[in-house]
Amino acid sequence: MPQRKHKTVRRRPTAAPGLDLSFMNAARVITAAHQEVRLVMVGCGGTGSWLTPSVARIVRVLNESGTETSALFIDPDLIESKNIPRQNFCDAELRFPKAQTLAARYSLAWGVEIDAVMDHFKAEMIGSRWNRLTVVIGCVDNAAARQELAKTLAANAGDSPPHVWWLDCGNQRESGQVLLGSTNDPRALRSAFPLDGFCQQLPSPVMQCPDLLEPQPEELSHHNLSCAELALANAQGLIVNQRVAAEAADYLARLLIHQNLRRFATWFDLASGSVKNHFITQEAITSFDPE
Repeated sequence: MPQRKHKTVRRRPTAAPGLDLSFMNAARVITAAHQEVRLVMVGCGGTGSWLTPSVARIVRVLNESGTETSALFIDPDLIESKNIPRQNFCDAELRFPKAQTLAARYSLAWGVEIDAVMDHFKAEMIGSRWNRLTVVIGCVDNAAARQELAKTLAANAGDSPPHVWWLDCGNQRESGQVLLGSTNDPRALRSAFPLDGFCQQLPSPVMQCPDLLEPQPEELSHHNLSCAELALANAQGLIVNQRVAAEAADYLARLLIHQNLRRFATWFDLASGSVKNHFITQEAITSFDPE
């Protein structure tokens, strides 16, 4: 008897248990129509100093594509010997202002406009224009500075899409996070998805992680920590700031150049090599609106 031919049945691949496929349904961020881009980096220390070359490159690329783009670096501190080598400075730059040093270095290297302010950041430093898109990049290490950064999103009141975005960078000893947002008002998220596949509003970093506004023990004026305890509390790995800067640079490039950003929060841990993202889905964004 002739042998019966067995029909091959092709099965559609199924997700492994626990595998997050939300990226496949994630929406892209769309920004307000603009003729100008302004990148304002607050903090030029551990993370900020490593992020500055990427900011300069992004300014160069956007200018060459026809979008008028500039950057502003804000930091009140001078370069100290303890900043080397973990931060992006060298011995020849000791005792110079951090913001001014980085602005001069990369504006000359890349032929772009970068201004510097040697002062503590205040929300009033950020102005809002209908034809300008501003991204405030927080590279600070204290709650007081993040409170000022959070205030910058008030400029978006009534704007949809918003003209001001806040990209916040933070890290611990061997881990870190990058968070992107545009509003502190949960009600604004109800109009986050004007079209299927596109998102125009994201919850602010402090909506995502309210503890960013809680001072650490060493920030309190009445703390009783010894110098040794403070050093231990602030100890960080040699590479962690560069990793945060790389993640933040990718956010900026996808938001402003490639226009294909589909996530709004990233956490990583260097010890385990793990990375976790929150992708831009209606379920994820509307979860921040209690109504």
